[in-house]
Amino acid sequence: MSKRNLTNRNSFKIVIALFVIIIVLMPVSMAIGSTQNHQNMAEVSKFENGSTIFAGDNIIDKNKINKYPIISNVDDLGSQILSGQLTDAFFSISTGVVPTASSKIVSGNITDNGEVQGFKGPAYIDIENDKINVVKPGNFVYGFNTPYTQAVIVEGGLDIINNKTNQTIKHINAEDITNDTVPGIVSEDTIKYWYNAYPQGAKYNLEFCVDGINDGRSYLTPEQLEEKFPEAYNYSKNYPGGSPVMLYKENVNETVISSTYTYLGSHPQYNDANREYNARQFVTAWNGTVIPPHSSACGREGVYFSAVKEANAESGTASHGVCPPARALRNAVMALGFSLPVGMDSGEDAVLFGYHPSTGIRIENTLDYPIQILMWTEGSGTGMEIDAEVVEYIPKNATSSNSTSL
Repeated sequence: MSKRNLTNRNSFKIVIALFVIIIVLMPVSMAIGSTQNHQNMAEVSKFENGSTIFAGDNIIDKNKINKYPIISNVDDLGSQILSGQLTDAFFSISTGVVPTASSKIVSGNITDNGEVQGFKGPAYIDIENDKINVVKPGNFVYGFNTPYTQAVIVEGGLDIINNKTNQTIKHINAEDITNDTVPGIVSEDTIKYWYNAYPQGAKYNLEFCVDGINDGRSYLTPEQLEEKFPEAYNYSKNYPGGSPVMLYKENVNETVISSTYTYLGSHPQYNDANREYNARQFVTAWNGTVIPPHSSACGREGVYFSAVKEANAESGTASHGVCPPARALRNAVMALGFSLPVGMDSGEDAVLFGYHPSTGIRIENTLDYPIQILMWTEGSGTGMEIDAEVVEYIPKNATSSNSTSL
């Protein structure tokens, strides 16, 4: 007889022996009844309630699962044997206690070892009703930029704090403020200018987390964003606080529902070369901006515009050249029934004085699905064409009646 056949025969004998033990213990177990006590599932889960998880993550700490005498927990011993956990079954028999089966404490696709599987994208943990529930993502997962790491001006320097926990991370003396000591992507010159210009108690946002997530899960830290959602992390860094951030979309069609264009035109009194620069900057500021349903958003942060003297502006200067692309954007969104964006005018001069052409303008999406703004230019000079499109993310099992072209 071969070694392989001998091994198979021995394994079969072992399983039979284990079943005999169960059959012997079953009447005793039924007579005694269950004496299992309630266990807080937060103690068993490796992740906090609301945490984002992915297929392949192991979410159960088996060492923390309550164990009960075999004589009153025969069914869970049987689960170990039927699922092929023979080593665990032998350990249970040798110790006289058996842990509660994973299937009793977790809802969702999970292996006996506590590994979640059978879904795509970012799920999350929901602990309730004495169970750890694995909630799969919907078509969209999005949240909003929320201050996470902040610099606070204090006597003699800066305190770096975690805004979510209100804990002080470290103190930086005024003479030690550099790119190496201040976290985030802010430049040394910017933070030093702010430090010298503002009073004690002023705060500066250094890093954002994404909070207020649409399906109710917990916020994602900058580190979690960078590791698990690199595209969303890069997007988040380019937009100010309160801006929506799309974390995930799946099983959707990207449909162009509005499009329009205009031309730069010529106004030599404002320097057409300067106007072209500002028009291109406006396009850069708004291209790719995502707005979830029934939410509003502005353009990118950190996009700079060239200003010239303007007697009609309260500040005395204006960024001429932003109005042609602003008209294209305004017309594209208002064609969908959106209200006039904040910071815009309905006339030829589309951007109101006193409003930043990117972060000062806000567009509200009144549709039921997310949209993305796309802008680009063709050609150069005063004849440069400026295009704007609105793309709607529509689940494949749904339809949209929004469609227009100007």
